[in-house]
Amino acid sequence: MKETLSASKIKTLKSCSWQYWCKYILKLPDKTNSGALIGDTVHIILECLGSARHKSHYNKIVKNKDIFASKAIKRMVHKHIKRKNLNETTDLENIRSMALNGLTYDFFGKKYGEPTEVVSEKDFEIVVQEESIEYKIKGFIDKLFIYGNHGVVLIRDFKTNKKKYEGKEVTDNLQDYMYTLAIRKLYPELKDVKMEFLFLKQDLNDGGAMPMHPKDKYELLGFEHELSGYQKYADSFVEKTATSNMAANQGMPKDGSFSGKLLCGFAKEPNQIKKDGTPMWYCTYKFGFDYFAIVDKDNKIKKSAFTKKELEKIKLQEGDKIIKNKYDGCPCFKPKPAETPDDFDAFDLDKF
Repeated sequence: MKETLSASKIKTLKSCSWQYWCKYILKLPDKTNSGALIGDTVHIILECLGSARHKSHYNKIVKNKDIFASKAIKRMVHKHIKRKNLNETTDLENIRSMALNGLTYDFFGKKYGEPTEVVSEKDFEIVVQEESIEYKIKGFIDKLFIYGNHGVVLIRDFKTNKKKYEGKEVTDNLQDYMYTLAIRKLYPELKDVKMEFLFLKQDLNDGGAMPMHPKDKYELLGFEHELSGYQKYADSFVEKTATSNMAANQGMPKDGSFSGKLLCGFAKEPNQIKKDGTPMWYCTYKFGFDYFAIVDKDNKIKKSAFTKKELEKIKLQEGDKIIKNKYDGCPCFKPKPAETPDDFDAFDLDKF
């Protein structure tokens, strides 16, 4: 097994083969949008305040209903906003409201009793090699509440998406299956595994908390066979495979999910602006761009970025060097070359 799979990696593999090729094989840089950067900051706040030694900060925040009641949290948030070039007004307000939402909804996992163990940012890496099942997976669980006295474990994942899950994102959620499987492997004595997503932009007491349907052993066994298929697909991925399942060729989704051609975005050119003056979103790999990369002595890309300055901060290993590269863009959106007229088109018959 060459590749280590994650929920996001498999999701990319399923949704667009070209995006997978660009992101995981070519290792091209990715334009992280402000939403993702805001989400990172919110996750850091929730992780920090989950620690028992920061309980006094948590108490101040909940009492005043404002995360800035803690001066330490306020300094940290402003530091992140400056470092990530976020908007001091709108992005700051989003961070404050989402973080407070997460902190005031069963933050210490008391809904199923008193947890015997609480883990923030639980990481896992699981390798299975059996007769008909082979896969290697890894991931990070935002919050894990273990109720050892009752044989129950609650997996909680914080989401900063604008929309709640719909369609297949609910009924066949990859992250739900993978995290449930991982916990079953890591804690076989805990028979009752629960998974829930908290959509922090929603009212968590009125539909924003989304508990997922429990998975029995037969559903998880079927998922393991599915994982084995993804493992073979990823391990044998080559350039020709990159055009086999492109989002642009899948049409628009009909189940309300963010998939199919919707993943490409509607921009017709790089940096296109909407009528309201804001940038139009589109897939990072839709159009061509120049970038810089750190390559090893065999010319294999180790890391890439849009500016050379980002890479110059990294200490190079022996044989490494920084080069400038060019990405030509997604084949589905490249301008078609103008047709060259053949010899007959060039003749003016009126002259004969």
